[in-house]
Amino acid sequence: MSTVAKVLISACHVAVFFYGFQLQRNDKELSDINTIGFSIYCSRGAALCLAFDMVLIMLPVCRKLLSYTSRIASALFHIGQGTISEGSNSSLTGYHKYLAYHILAFLTIHVLGHCVNFYRLEQLGRGAATSYHFGTWAGVTGYWMLLLLGFMFITAHKKIRKRNYEAFWYTHHLALFVMVFFAFHGYGCFVKTNEGQCRGYGSWKYGVIASLIYLAEKVIRAIESSKATALSSAIAHPGGAIELNFKHPSIHYRPGQHVYINIPQLSKYEWHPFTITSSPFEEFISLDIRQDGDWTGQLGRLLGYGPETPRLEQAQVVQDRSLLPLIRVDGPYGGPKEDVLAFDRAILIGTGNGITTFSGILRHIWFRHQETQSSRLKTLDLYWVSRDANKLEWFQSLFSMEKTMELFRTGLIRIHIYFTTSNSTFQRPIQRGSSSGKAHYNNSKPQPLPSLQTEFGGLGRYSEDDDDQGECEVLLSPLDRPGGASSLISLTSIPSPPSSPRPGANDSSGTSAIERSMESLEQGDAIIGPNSVHYGRPDFASIFESMAERVMMDRESPRQTRVGVFYCGSPSLGRTLSRECRRCSNSRIKFVYSVN
Repeated sequence: MSTVAKVLISACHVAVFFYGFQLQRNDKELSDINTIGFSIYCSRGAALCLAFDMVLIMLPVCRKLLSYTSRIASALFHIGQGTISEGSNSSLTGYHKYLAYHILAFLTIHVLGHCVNFYRLEQLGRGAATSYHFGTWAGVTGYWMLLLLGFMFITAHKKIRKRNYEAFWYTHHLALFVMVFFAFHGYGCFVKTNEGQCRGYGSWKYGVIASLIYLAEKVIRAIESSKATALSSAIAHPGGAIELNFKHPSIHYRPGQHVYINIPQLSKYEWHPFTITSSPFEEFISLDIRQDGDWTGQLGRLLGYGPETPRLEQAQVVQDRSLLPLIRVDGPYGGPKEDVLAFDRAILIGTGNGITTFSGILRHIWFRHQETQSSRLKTLDLYWVSRDANKLEWFQSLFSMEKTMELFRTGLIRIHIYFTTSNSTFQRPIQRGSSSGKAHYNNSKPQPLPSLQTEFGGLGRYSEDDDDQGECEVLLSPLDRPGGASSLISLTSIPSPPSSPRPGANDSSGTSAIERSMESLEQGDAIIGPNSVHYGRPDFASIFESMAERVMMDRESPRQTRVGVFYCGSPSLGRTLSRECRRCSNSRIKFVYSVN
Protein backbone atom coordinates (compact mmCIF):
# COMPACT_ATOMS: atom_id res chain seq x y z
CA MET A 1 0.00 0.00 0.00
CA SER A 2 1.59 3.25 -1.12
CA THR A 3 2.18 6.28 1.08
CA VAL A 4 0.04 8.38 -1.27
CA ALA A 5 -2.92 6.02 -0.75
CA LYS A 6 -2.47 6.19 3.02
CA VAL A 7 -2.36 9.98 2.98
CA LEU A 8 -5.50 10.18 0.81
CA ILE A 9 -7.43 7.76 3.04
CA SER A 10 -6.41 9.64 6.21
CA ALA A 11 -7.26 12.98 4.60
CA CYS A 12 -10.72 11.66 3.67
CA HIS A 13 -11.28 10.59 7.28
CA VAL A 14 -10.22 13.99 8.60
CA ALA A 15 -12.57 15.70 6.12
CA VAL A 16 -15.49 13.43 7.07
CA PHE A 17 -14.80 14.01 10.78
CA PHE A 18 -14.83 17.78 10.49
CA TYR A 19 -17.89 17.64 8.24
CA GLY A 20 -19.81 15.73 10.94
CA PHE A 21 -18.33 18.01 13.61
CA GLN A 22 -19.55 21.18 11.88
CA LEU A 23 -22.87 19.60 10.87
CA GLN A 24 -23.70 18.97 14.52
CA ARG A 25 -22.31 22.27 15.74
CA ASN A 26 -24.06 24.54 13.24
CA ASP A 27 -27.49 22.88 13.29
CA LYS A 28 -29.77 25.36 15.09
CA GLU A 29 -32.43 22.70 15.57
CA LEU A 30 -29.95 20.79 17.79
CA SER A 31 -29.19 23.73 20.08
CA ASP A 32 -30.79 21.95 23.03
CA ILE A 33 -28.52 18.88 22.96
CA ASN A 34 -25.55 21.01 21.89
CA THR A 35 -25.52 22.50 25.38
CA ILE A 36 -23.42 19.45 26.20
CA GLY A 37 -20.57 21.16 24.42
CA PHE A 38 -17.43 20.06 22.55
CA SER A 39 -17.79 16.34 23.31
CA ILE A 40 -21.06 15.98 21.39
CA TYR A 41 -19.45 17.49 18.27
CA CYS A 42 -16.50 15.05 18.49
CA SER A 43 -18.69 11.99 19.11
CA ARG A 44 -20.90 12.86 16.12
CA GLY A 45 -17.95 13.51 13.81
CA ALA A 46 -16.34 10.23 14.86
CA ALA A 47 -19.67 8.43 14.37
CA LEU A 48 -19.81 9.59 10.76
CA CYS A 49 -16.25 8.29 10.17
CA LEU A 50 -17.17 4.93 11.73
CA ALA A 51 -20.21 4.66 9.46
CA PHE A 52 -17.93 5.43 6.51
CA ASP A 53 -15.44 2.74 7.59
CA MET A 54 -18.01 0.07 8.45
CA VAL A 55 -19.17 0.11 4.84
CA LEU A 56 -15.76 0.22 3.16
CA ILE A 57 -13.93 -2.31 5.34
CA MET A 58 -16.16 -5.16 4.14
CA LEU A 59 -15.40 -4.66 0.45
CA PRO A 60 -11.63 -5.51 0.30
CA VAL A 61 -12.32 -9.00 1.70
CA CYS A 62 -14.91 -9.77 -0.99
CA ARG A 63 -12.37 -11.64 -3.14
CA LYS A 64 -14.85 -13.23 -5.50
CA LEU A 65 -16.66 -9.95 -6.17
CA LEU A 66 -13.40 -8.13 -6.85
CA SER A 67 -12.20 -10.95 -9.09
CA TYR A 68 -15.39 -10.77 -11.17
CA THR A 69 -15.12 -6.97 -11.32
CA SER A 70 -11.53 -7.22 -12.50
CA ARG A 71 -12.43 -9.71 -15.23
CA ILE A 72 -15.22 -7.47 -16.49
CA ALA A 73 -12.91 -4.45 -16.49
CA SER A 74 -10.28 -6.47 -18.37
CA ALA A 75 -12.78 -7.63 -20.99
CA LEU A 76 -14.51 -4.28 -21.54
CA PHE A 77 -11.77 -1.73 -20.99
CA HIS A 78 -8.58 -3.85 -21.27
CA ILE A 79 -7.57 -2.81 -17.75
CA GLY A 80 -5.28 -5.26 -15.93
CA GLN A 81 -5.04 -8.97 -16.53
CA GLY A 82 -8.42 -10.02 -15.18
CA THR A 83 -7.15 -10.66 -11.66
CA ILE A 84 -6.76 -8.62 -8.53
CA SER A 85 -3.92 -9.33 -6.15
CA GLU A 86 -5.13 -10.52 -2.74
CA GLY A 87 -3.18 -11.97 0.14
CA SER A 88 -1.50 -11.24 3.46
CA ASN A 89 0.92 -8.71 1.87
CA SER A 90 -1.33 -7.45 -0.94
CA SER A 91 -2.70 -3.96 -1.33
CA LEU A 92 -6.26 -5.11 -0.61
CA THR A 93 -5.27 -6.58 2.73
CA GLY A 94 -3.32 -3.39 3.37
CA TYR A 95 -6.44 -1.29 2.75
CA HIS A 96 -8.43 -3.53 5.08
CA LYS A 97 -5.85 -3.16 7.87
CA TYR A 98 -5.48 0.58 7.37
CA LEU A 99 -9.24 1.09 7.59
CA ALA A 100 -9.23 -1.04 10.76
CA TYR A 101 -6.66 1.31 12.32
CA HIS A 102 -8.94 4.24 11.55
CA ILE A 103 -11.87 2.40 13.13
CA LEU A 104 -9.78 1.94 16.27
CA ALA A 105 -8.86 5.65 16.36
CA PHE A 106 -12.35 7.04 15.77
CA LEU A 107 -13.95 4.37 17.97
CA THR A 108 -11.80 5.68 20.82
CA ILE A 109 -12.91 9.27 20.10
CA HIS A 110 -16.55 8.19 19.84
CA VAL A 111 -16.58 6.21 23.10
CA LEU A 112 -14.72 8.86 25.12
CA GLY A 113 -16.99 11.55 23.66
CA HIS A 114 -20.11 9.70 24.75
CA CYS A 115 -18.69 9.08 28.23
CA VAL A 116 -18.35 12.84 28.59
CA ASN A 117 -21.80 13.36 27.02
CA PHE A 118 -23.53 11.11 29.51
CA TYR A 119 -21.69 12.73 32.41
CA ARG A 120 -22.72 16.20 31.20
CA LEU A 121 -26.36 15.10 30.82
CA GLU A 122 -26.33 13.92 34.42
CA GLN A 123 -24.95 17.29 35.49
CA LEU A 124 -27.71 19.03 33.52
CA GLY A 125 -30.30 16.97 35.38
CA ARG A 126 -31.49 14.90 32.41
CA GLY A 127 -31.00 11.48 33.93
CA ALA A 128 -28.30 9.28 35.43
CA ALA A 129 -25.23 8.55 33.30
CA THR A 130 -25.59 4.81 33.94
CA SER A 131 -29.06 4.85 32.41
CA TYR A 132 -27.58 6.16 29.17
CA HIS A 133 -24.74 3.64 29.28
CA PHE A 134 -26.78 0.51 29.97
CA GLY A 135 -30.42 1.46 29.50
CA THR A 136 -30.54 2.70 25.92
CA TRP A 137 -30.21 1.07 22.50
CA ALA A 138 -27.14 3.19 21.76
CA GLY A 139 -25.43 2.21 25.03
CA VAL A 140 -26.18 -1.53 24.97
CA THR A 141 -25.40 -2.08 21.27
CA GLY A 142 -22.35 0.14 21.60
CA TYR A 143 -20.84 -1.93 24.40
CA TRP A 144 -21.52 -5.16 22.53
CA MET A 145 -19.75 -3.77 19.46
CA LEU A 146 -16.89 -2.61 21.65
CA LEU A 147 -16.51 -6.09 23.14
CA LEU A 148 -16.61 -7.91 19.79
CA LEU A 149 -14.27 -5.46 18.08
CA GLY A 150 -11.87 -5.84 21.00
CA PHE A 151 -11.70 -9.60 20.44
CA MET A 152 -11.17 -9.04 16.71
CA PHE A 153 -8.38 -6.51 17.18
CA ILE A 154 -6.52 -8.62 19.75
CA THR A 155 -6.62 -11.89 17.78
CA ALA A 156 -5.64 -10.07 14.58
CA HIS A 157 -2.25 -9.14 16.04
CA LYS A 158 0.53 -10.72 14.01
CA LYS A 159 2.02 -12.79 16.85
CA ILE A 160 -1.34 -14.15 17.97
CA ARG A 161 -2.42 -14.81 14.38
CA LYS A 162 0.71 -16.84 13.67
CA ARG A 163 0.52 -18.75 16.95
CA ASN A 164 -3.18 -19.56 16.75
CA TYR A 165 -4.67 -18.86 13.34
CA GLU A 166 -7.95 -20.55 14.31
CA ALA A 167 -8.61 -17.90 16.98
CA PHE A 168 -8.07 -15.15 14.41
CA TRP A 169 -10.26 -16.85 11.80
CA TYR A 170 -13.23 -17.52 14.07
CA THR A 171 -13.22 -14.19 15.93
CA HIS A 172 -13.00 -12.24 12.69
CA HIS A 173 -16.35 -13.69 11.67
CA LEU A 174 -17.85 -11.82 14.60
CA ALA A 175 -17.88 -8.90 12.17
CA LEU A 176 -21.34 -10.02 11.03
CA PHE A 177 -22.68 -9.58 14.57
CA VAL A 178 -20.94 -6.19 14.77
CA MET A 179 -22.81 -5.10 11.63
CA VAL A 180 -26.12 -6.24 13.16
CA PHE A 181 -25.48 -4.17 16.30
CA PHE A 182 -24.34 -1.28 14.10
CA ALA A 183 -27.66 -1.35 12.21
CA PHE A 184 -29.61 -1.02 15.50
CA HIS A 185 -27.19 1.34 17.22
CA GLY A 186 -29.19 4.45 16.35
CA TYR A 187 -32.61 2.88 16.92
CA GLY A 188 -33.15 4.65 20.26
CA CYS A 189 -32.31 8.00 18.66
CA PHE A 190 -29.94 9.64 21.12
CA VAL A 191 -29.62 12.83 19.05
CA LYS A 192 -32.98 14.62 18.72
CA THR A 193 -34.01 18.08 17.58
CA ASN A 194 -35.50 20.65 19.94
CA GLU A 195 -38.96 19.38 18.91
CA GLY A 196 -38.01 15.77 19.71
CA GLN A 197 -37.52 14.52 16.14
CA CYS A 198 -34.77 12.02 15.45
CA ARG A 199 -31.73 13.48 13.67
CA GLY A 200 -29.58 10.56 12.52
CA TYR A 201 -27.31 10.01 9.56
CA GLY A 202 -29.23 6.99 8.21
CA SER A 203 -25.88 5.25 7.68
CA TRP A 204 -27.31 1.92 8.87
CA LYS A 205 -28.81 1.48 5.38
CA TYR A 206 -25.37 1.45 3.76
CA GLY A 207 -24.04 -0.90 6.42
CA VAL A 208 -26.87 -3.32 5.67
CA ILE A 209 -26.10 -3.14 1.93
CA ALA A 210 -22.40 -3.84 2.55
CA SER A 211 -23.29 -6.77 4.81
CA LEU A 212 -25.63 -8.24 2.21
CA ILE A 213 -22.88 -7.98 -0.42
CA TYR A 214 -20.49 -9.76 1.92
CA LEU A 215 -23.04 -12.49 2.69
CA ALA A 216 -23.73 -12.96 -1.03
CA GLU A 217 -19.99 -13.29 -1.57
CA LYS A 218 -19.76 -15.96 1.13
CA VAL A 219 -22.71 -17.87 -0.33
CA ILE A 220 -21.25 -17.83 -3.85
CA ARG A 221 -17.87 -19.00 -2.59
CA ALA A 222 -19.48 -21.73 -0.49
CA ILE A 223 -21.45 -23.02 -3.48
CA GLU A 224 -18.48 -22.95 -5.87
CA SER A 225 -16.16 -24.67 -3.39
CA SER A 226 -18.66 -27.14 -1.93
CA LYS A 227 -17.59 -30.05 -4.14
CA ALA A 228 -14.89 -32.19 -2.55
CA THR A 229 -11.79 -32.91 -4.64
CA ALA A 230 -9.68 -36.05 -4.34
CA LEU A 231 -5.91 -35.71 -4.20
CA SER A 232 -4.05 -37.42 -7.03
CA SER A 233 -0.86 -37.69 -4.98
CA ALA A 234 1.04 -36.25 -2.04
CA ILE A 235 4.83 -35.99 -1.84
CA ALA A 236 6.99 -35.27 1.22
CA HIS A 237 10.15 -33.32 0.36
CA PRO A 238 13.40 -32.81 2.30
CA GLY A 239 13.10 -29.74 4.48
CA GLY A 240 9.58 -30.59 5.66
CA ALA A 241 7.57 -29.45 2.63
CA ILE A 242 4.46 -31.30 1.50
CA GLU A 243 3.42 -31.26 -2.17
CA LEU A 244 -0.25 -31.82 -2.99
CA ASN A 245 -1.33 -32.66 -6.55
CA PHE A 246 -4.93 -32.75 -7.77
CA LYS A 247 -7.17 -32.18 -10.78
CA HIS A 248 -9.86 -29.52 -10.83
CA PRO A 249 -11.31 -28.90 -14.33
CA SER A 250 -13.29 -25.82 -13.27
CA ILE A 251 -10.20 -23.92 -12.04
CA HIS A 252 -8.50 -21.81 -14.72
CA TYR A 253 -5.49 -20.06 -13.26
CA ARG A 254 -2.51 -17.95 -14.26
CA PRO A 255 1.08 -18.43 -13.03
CA GLY A 256 1.66 -16.98 -9.59
CA GLN A 257 -1.95 -17.14 -8.44
CA HIS A 258 -3.10 -18.81 -5.24
CA VAL A 259 -6.07 -20.80 -4.00
CA TYR A 260 -7.69 -21.33 -0.63
CA ILE A 261 -8.01 -24.93 0.47
CA ASN A 262 -10.05 -26.56 3.18
CA ILE A 263 -9.52 -30.08 4.51
CA PRO A 264 -12.67 -31.10 6.42
CA GLN A 265 -10.75 -33.93 8.08
CA LEU A 266 -8.61 -31.30 9.84
CA SER A 267 -11.11 -28.47 10.24
CA LYS A 268 -14.56 -28.11 8.71
CA TYR A 269 -14.56 -24.31 8.44
CA GLU A 270 -10.88 -23.38 8.24
CA TRP A 271 -9.43 -22.17 4.91
CA HIS A 272 -5.78 -21.40 4.14
CA PRO A 273 -4.19 -19.74 1.07
CA PHE A 274 -1.37 -21.46 -0.85
CA THR A 275 0.41 -20.45 -4.03
CA ILE A 276 -0.06 -22.66 -7.09
CA THR A 277 3.40 -23.94 -8.00
CA SER A 278 2.41 -25.69 -11.23
CA SER A 279 1.91 -24.27 -14.72
CA PRO A 280 -1.49 -23.97 -16.45
CA PHE A 281 -0.01 -26.24 -19.15
CA GLU A 282 0.34 -29.12 -16.68
CA GLU A 283 -2.27 -31.78 -16.08
CA PHE A 284 -2.26 -31.46 -12.30
CA ILE A 285 -2.50 -28.46 -9.99
CA SER A 286 0.35 -28.50 -7.47
CA LEU A 287 0.64 -26.82 -4.07
CA ASP A 288 3.86 -26.79 -2.03
CA ILE A 289 3.11 -26.44 1.69
CA ARG A 290 5.86 -25.86 4.25
CA GLN A 291 5.09 -27.11 7.76
CA ASP A 292 5.46 -23.96 9.85
CA GLY A 293 2.18 -23.80 11.78
CA ASP A 294 -0.46 -25.82 13.61
CA TRP A 295 -2.63 -26.56 10.59
CA THR A 296 0.23 -27.44 8.23
CA GLY A 297 1.78 -29.62 10.94
CA GLN A 298 -1.50 -31.51 11.30
CA LEU A 299 -1.56 -32.02 7.53
CA GLY A 300 1.95 -33.50 7.63
CA ARG A 301 1.01 -35.87 10.45
CA LEU A 302 -2.13 -36.91 8.58
CA LEU A 303 0.04 -37.95 5.63
CA GLY A 304 2.60 -39.65 7.87
CA TYR A 305 5.33 -36.99 7.53
CA GLY A 306 4.80 -34.55 10.39
CA PRO A 307 7.30 -32.08 11.88
CA GLU A 308 8.68 -34.77 14.19
CA THR A 309 9.58 -37.05 11.24
CA PRO A 310 13.38 -37.47 10.80
CA ARG A 311 14.88 -35.54 7.91
CA LEU A 312 14.28 -37.14 4.53
CA GLU A 313 17.21 -37.71 2.19
CA GLN A 314 14.97 -37.59 -0.87
CA ALA A 315 11.36 -36.96 -1.79
CA GLN A 316 8.90 -39.64 -0.67
CA VAL A 317 5.51 -40.29 -2.31
CA VAL A 318 2.73 -41.14 0.11
CA GLN A 319 2.02 -44.75 -0.89
CA ASP A 320 -1.04 -45.38 1.26
CA ARG A 321 -3.82 -43.66 -0.68
CA SER A 322 -6.21 -44.06 2.26
CA LEU A 323 -4.18 -41.32 3.97
CA LEU A 324 -4.94 -38.80 1.21
CA PRO A 325 -7.74 -36.54 2.48
CA LEU A 326 -10.49 -34.93 0.41
CA ILE A 327 -10.02 -31.18 -0.08
CA ARG A 328 -12.20 -28.25 -1.06
CA VAL A 329 -10.74 -25.52 -3.23
CA ASP A 330 -11.69 -21.84 -3.56
CA GLY A 331 -10.06 -19.64 -6.15
CA PRO A 332 -7.86 -18.79 -7.91
CA TYR A 333 -7.01 -15.28 -6.75
CA GLY A 334 -4.16 -12.80 -7.07
CA GLY A 335 -1.12 -13.19 -9.25
CA PRO A 336 1.36 -10.83 -10.91
CA LYS A 337 -0.15 -7.94 -12.81
CA GLU A 338 2.10 -8.47 -15.81
CA ASP A 339 3.39 -11.40 -17.86
CA VAL A 340 7.06 -12.10 -17.16
CA LEU A 341 7.69 -13.06 -20.80
CA ALA A 342 6.48 -9.62 -21.95
CA PHE A 343 9.74 -8.04 -20.72
CA ASP A 344 13.29 -7.96 -22.10
CA ARG A 345 14.69 -8.79 -18.66
CA ALA A 346 13.00 -9.89 -15.46
CA ILE A 347 13.90 -9.76 -11.77
CA LEU A 348 11.91 -11.98 -9.41
CA ILE A 349 12.30 -11.18 -5.71
CA GLY A 350 10.79 -13.14 -2.84
CA THR A 351 11.30 -12.99 0.91
CA GLY A 352 10.62 -16.02 3.10
CA ASN A 353 7.67 -18.06 1.87
CA GLY A 354 6.94 -15.43 -0.80
CA ILE A 355 9.35 -17.23 -3.13
CA THR A 356 6.72 -19.93 -3.76
CA THR A 357 4.91 -17.50 -6.07
CA PHE A 358 7.68 -17.82 -8.64
CA SER A 359 7.88 -21.62 -8.83
CA GLY A 360 4.79 -21.80 -11.04
CA ILE A 361 6.02 -18.84 -13.09
CA LEU A 362 9.33 -20.56 -13.91
CA ARG A 363 7.59 -23.78 -14.86
CA HIS A 364 5.24 -21.77 -17.06
CA ILE A 365 8.24 -20.17 -18.78
CA TRP A 366 9.60 -23.62 -19.54
CA PHE A 367 6.35 -24.66 -21.24
CA ARG A 368 6.19 -21.41 -23.22
CA HIS A 369 9.75 -21.98 -24.41
CA GLN A 370 8.85 -25.48 -25.52
CA GLU A 371 5.99 -24.06 -27.60
CA THR A 372 7.67 -21.07 -29.24
CA GLN A 373 11.41 -21.80 -28.75
CA SER A 374 11.89 -18.03 -28.48
CA SER A 375 10.68 -15.14 -26.40
CA ARG A 376 11.42 -11.53 -25.70
CA LEU A 377 12.93 -12.46 -22.33
CA LYS A 378 16.75 -12.52 -22.42
CA THR A 379 17.70 -12.98 -18.75
CA LEU A 380 15.87 -13.64 -15.50
CA ASP A 381 17.37 -13.06 -12.04
CA LEU A 382 15.75 -14.84 -9.10
CA TYR A 383 16.45 -13.36 -5.64
CA TRP A 384 15.47 -15.08 -2.42
CA VAL A 385 15.97 -13.33 0.92
CA SER A 386 15.51 -15.44 4.05
CA ARG A 387 16.54 -15.32 7.67
CA ASP A 388 16.74 -19.10 8.13
CA ALA A 389 19.46 -21.01 6.28
CA ASN A 390 17.70 -24.27 7.14
CA LYS A 391 15.04 -23.37 4.58
CA LEU A 392 17.56 -23.97 1.82
CA GLU A 393 16.52 -27.58 1.39
CA TRP A 394 12.90 -26.50 1.11
CA PHE A 395 13.94 -23.96 -1.52
CA GLN A 396 15.73 -26.66 -3.52
CA SER A 397 12.75 -29.01 -3.32
CA LEU A 398 10.55 -26.16 -4.56
CA PHE A 399 12.66 -25.36 -7.63
CA SER A 400 14.43 -28.64 -8.35
CA MET A 401 11.76 -29.85 -10.77
CA GLU A 402 13.11 -31.26 -14.00
CA LYS A 403 11.53 -28.48 -16.05
CA THR A 404 12.87 -25.73 -13.81
CA MET A 405 16.32 -27.34 -13.66
CA GLU A 406 16.56 -27.18 -17.43
CA LEU A 407 16.05 -23.41 -17.35
CA PHE A 408 18.86 -23.04 -14.81
CA ARG A 409 21.20 -25.13 -16.97
CA THR A 410 20.57 -23.02 -20.10
CA GLY A 411 21.78 -19.90 -18.32
CA LEU A 412 18.48 -18.07 -18.88
CA ILE A 413 17.95 -17.92 -15.11
CA ARG A 414 20.47 -16.74 -12.53
CA ILE A 415 19.82 -17.43 -8.89
CA HIS A 416 20.85 -15.30 -5.89
CA ILE A 417 20.22 -16.33 -2.28
CA TYR A 418 20.70 -13.99 0.67
CA PHE A 419 20.56 -15.12 4.30
CA THR A 420 20.08 -12.57 7.08
CA THR A 421 20.11 -13.18 10.82
CA SER A 422 19.62 -11.38 14.11
CA ASN A 423 22.60 -13.22 15.59
CA SER A 424 25.83 -11.30 15.05
CA THR A 425 28.05 -14.35 15.64
CA PHE A 426 29.04 -16.51 12.70
CA GLN A 427 31.22 -19.57 12.59
CA ARG A 428 34.33 -19.47 10.49
CA PRO A 429 33.65 -20.01 6.79
CA ILE A 430 33.93 -23.57 5.55
CA GLN A 431 35.96 -23.74 2.38
CA ARG A 432 36.01 -26.53 -0.10
CA GLY A 433 39.20 -26.50 -2.13
CA SER A 434 41.23 -28.81 -4.35
CA SER A 435 43.98 -29.23 -1.80
CA SER A 436 41.60 -30.60 0.85
CA GLY A 437 38.56 -31.96 -0.81
CA LYS A 438 38.00 -28.99 -3.07
CA ALA A 439 35.01 -29.12 -5.34
CA HIS A 440 35.97 -28.25 -8.91
CA TYR A 441 33.22 -27.56 -11.40
CA ASN A 442 33.33 -28.63 -14.98
CA ASN A 443 33.82 -25.56 -17.13
CA SER A 444 31.74 -27.17 -19.85
CA LYS A 445 28.63 -26.87 -17.69
CA PRO A 446 26.72 -23.60 -17.82
CA GLN A 447 27.72 -21.53 -14.83
CA PRO A 448 25.74 -18.77 -13.17
CA LEU A 449 26.99 -15.37 -14.21
CA PRO A 450 28.95 -13.61 -11.45
CA SER A 451 26.54 -12.09 -9.00
CA LEU A 452 26.33 -8.32 -8.91
CA GLN A 453 28.63 -6.71 -6.39
CA THR A 454 26.65 -5.03 -3.64
CA GLU A 455 27.40 -2.45 -0.99
CA PHE A 456 26.11 -2.91 2.56
CA GLY A 457 26.85 0.44 4.09
CA GLY A 458 23.19 1.57 4.14
CA LEU A 459 21.15 1.77 7.29
CA GLY A 460 17.89 0.50 5.79
CA ARG A 461 16.22 -2.56 7.27
CA TYR A 462 13.37 -4.75 6.22
CA SER A 463 11.64 -7.79 7.59
CA GLU A 464 10.28 -11.10 6.41
CA ASP A 465 6.55 -11.43 6.78
CA ASP A 466 6.86 -15.01 7.98
CA ASP A 467 9.49 -14.25 10.60
CA ASP A 468 8.62 -15.14 14.19
CA GLN A 469 11.48 -13.19 15.72
CA GLY A 470 10.32 -9.63 15.11
CA GLU A 471 9.79 -6.99 12.49
CA CYS A 472 13.39 -5.90 11.85
CA GLU A 473 16.46 -7.87 10.98
CA VAL A 474 20.05 -7.04 11.89
CA LEU A 475 21.72 -7.03 8.50
CA LEU A 476 25.23 -8.39 8.27
CA SER A 477 27.92 -7.82 5.69
CA PRO A 478 28.37 -10.58 3.12
CA LEU A 479 31.35 -12.86 2.82
CA ASP A 480 33.65 -11.94 0.01
CA ARG A 481 33.66 -14.47 -2.80
CA PRO A 482 36.06 -14.73 -5.73
CA GLY A 483 34.34 -15.19 -9.07
CA GLY A 484 34.94 -17.64 -11.86
CA ALA A 485 33.82 -21.15 -12.69
CA SER A 486 36.45 -22.80 -10.47
CA SER A 487 35.96 -20.45 -7.53
CA LEU A 488 35.93 -21.64 -3.94
CA ILE A 489 32.59 -21.84 -2.20
CA SER A 490 32.70 -20.04 1.13
CA LEU A 491 29.87 -21.18 3.37
CA THR A 492 28.83 -20.45 6.88
CA SER A 493 26.43 -22.30 9.17
CA ILE A 494 23.84 -20.08 10.81
CA PRO A 495 24.30 -20.87 14.52
CA SER A 496 20.76 -19.97 15.64
CA PRO A 497 18.30 -22.83 14.97
CA PRO A 498 14.71 -22.21 13.85
CA SER A 499 12.13 -21.48 16.51
CA SER A 500 10.73 -25.05 16.33
CA PRO A 501 13.54 -27.29 15.07
CA ARG A 502 12.60 -30.55 13.44
CA PRO A 503 14.02 -33.60 15.17
CA GLY A 504 16.60 -35.16 12.96
CA ALA A 505 17.02 -32.00 10.96
CA ASN A 506 20.79 -32.47 11.07
CA ASP A 507 22.47 -35.73 10.23
CA SER A 508 24.94 -37.52 12.48
CA SER A 509 27.92 -35.60 11.16
CA GLY A 510 26.33 -32.31 12.13
CA THR A 511 26.43 -30.82 8.62
CA SER A 512 24.21 -27.82 8.02
CA ALA A 513 21.49 -27.43 5.43
CA ILE A 514 23.88 -25.41 3.27
CA GLU A 515 26.57 -28.08 3.37
CA ARG A 516 24.07 -30.75 2.38
CA SER A 517 22.95 -28.57 -0.51
CA MET A 518 26.54 -28.12 -1.62
CA GLU A 519 27.05 -31.88 -1.54
CA SER A 520 24.06 -32.16 -3.86
CA LEU A 521 25.71 -29.58 -6.08
CA GLU A 522 28.85 -31.70 -6.34
CA GLN A 523 26.68 -34.62 -7.44
CA GLY A 524 25.02 -32.45 -10.10
CA ASP A 525 21.59 -32.54 -8.43
CA ALA A 526 21.28 -29.03 -7.05
CA ILE A 527 20.35 -25.67 -8.47
CA ILE A 528 22.62 -23.77 -6.07
CA GLY A 529 25.86 -22.89 -7.81
CA PRO A 530 29.04 -20.94 -7.10
CA ASN A 531 28.41 -17.36 -5.97
CA SER A 532 24.73 -18.10 -5.41
CA VAL A 533 24.67 -17.93 -1.60
CA HIS A 534 25.35 -14.63 0.19
CA TYR A 535 25.01 -13.29 3.73
CA GLY A 536 23.42 -9.94 4.44
CA ARG A 537 20.86 -8.06 2.40
CA PRO A 538 20.99 -7.40 -1.33
CA ASP A 539 21.51 -3.76 -2.23
CA PHE A 540 18.90 -3.44 -4.94
CA ALA A 541 19.87 0.16 -5.63
CA SER A 542 23.30 -1.01 -6.80
CA ILE A 543 21.79 -4.01 -8.58
CA PHE A 544 19.39 -1.89 -10.61
CA GLU A 545 22.11 0.67 -11.36
CA SER A 546 24.49 -2.05 -12.58
CA MET A 547 21.82 -3.50 -14.84
CA ALA A 548 21.06 -0.05 -16.25
CA GLU A 549 24.77 0.51 -16.98
CA ARG A 550 25.08 -2.84 -18.78
CA VAL A 551 22.03 -2.08 -20.89
CA MET A 552 23.41 1.36 -21.80
CA MET A 553 26.68 -0.27 -22.93
CA ASP A 554 24.97 -3.09 -24.84
CA ARG A 555 24.52 -1.98 -28.44
CA GLU A 556 22.27 -4.95 -29.19
CA SER A 557 19.73 -3.93 -26.58
CA PRO A 558 16.48 -2.43 -27.87
CA ARG A 559 16.02 1.33 -27.90
CA GLN A 560 14.09 1.07 -24.63
CA THR A 561 14.67 -2.04 -22.55
CA ARG A 562 11.80 -3.01 -20.26
CA VAL A 563 12.76 -4.77 -17.04
CA GLY A 564 9.96 -6.41 -15.06
CA VAL A 565 10.52 -6.41 -11.30
CA PHE A 566 8.15 -8.88 -9.63
CA TYR A 567 8.01 -8.95 -5.85
CA CYS A 568 6.29 -11.02 -3.16
CA GLY A 569 7.16 -10.37 0.46
CA SER A 570 7.21 -7.78 3.23
CA PRO A 571 5.75 -4.34 2.41
CA SER A 572 8.82 -2.45 3.71
CA LEU A 573 11.13 -3.94 1.09
CA GLY A 574 8.37 -3.52 -1.51
CA ARG A 575 8.38 0.24 -0.94
CA THR A 576 12.15 0.31 -1.41
CA LEU A 577 11.91 -1.64 -4.68
CA SER A 578 9.16 0.60 -6.02
CA ARG A 579 11.22 3.70 -5.24
CA GLU A 580 14.39 2.28 -6.83
CA CYS A 581 12.48 1.25 -9.97
CA ARG A 582 11.34 4.83 -10.48
CA ARG A 583 14.78 6.26 -9.70
CA CYS A 584 16.75 4.00 -12.05
CA SER A 585 14.40 4.29 -15.04
CA ASN A 586 15.44 6.52 -17.93
CA SER A 587 14.96 6.85 -21.68
CA ARG A 588 16.92 3.65 -22.40
CA ILE A 589 15.67 1.37 -19.61
CA LYS A 590 12.41 1.22 -17.72
CA PHE A 591 11.94 -0.80 -14.54
CA VAL A 592 8.29 -1.87 -14.19
CA TYR A 593 7.38 -2.80 -10.61
CA SER A 594 4.70 -5.39 -9.89
CA VAL A 595 3.79 -6.69 -6.43
CA ASN A 596 1.89 -9.87 -5.63
